[in-house]
Amino acid sequence: MPSTYLRRRVCASPDDVFNMVADVENYPKFINLISSLRIIKRVTPQEFEAEAIVSYKILRESFRSKIRTNPEARKIHVTKAQSGGAVKTLTNDWAFYALSDGSTLVDFYVDVSLKAFPLNLIIREKMGRATEVIMSAFEGRAAQICKPAGVHDLDMSVEYKRLGLEG
Repeated sequence: MPSTYLRRRVCASPDDVFNMVADVENYPKFINLISSLRIIKRVTPQEFEAEAIVSYKILRESFRSKIRTNPEARKIHVTKAQSGGAVKTLTNDWAFYALSDGSTLVDFYVDVSLKAFPLNLIIREKMGRATEVIMSAFEGRAAQICKPAGVHDLDMSVEYKRLGLEG
């Protein structure tokens, strides 16, 4: 299964960034690969199922995922829904850490495999680049809709140590 892990600093508050990522229905506004996304089942305010349609060149696939948000811990966990569509397996984790200057450290992990073997080969080859593009879309969206926070010269090695994370 192709997987990737990214860590990014976003110059907005952790709560703002968490809320932006948890607002999945707005993804089509800023992620070009997602042509539509809707919540199809709400279990609790923090747990729901969503269906996305992803379009890339001539490919168009839908998939369903279960999303569990934890605002207190500022974490989001995503897995494949029972009827996952094109997705065979999916694990996606987000964590949002408060930095000392008010900005956010975002940890992002995704591990996915698709049911169609040819698509799996494509995603394996393009996974790293696609993840970078998607993360850049989130960073751009945060710059548009979140109140700016933080300083430009924050010493991230000190922050990693303070948070108990590897740098």
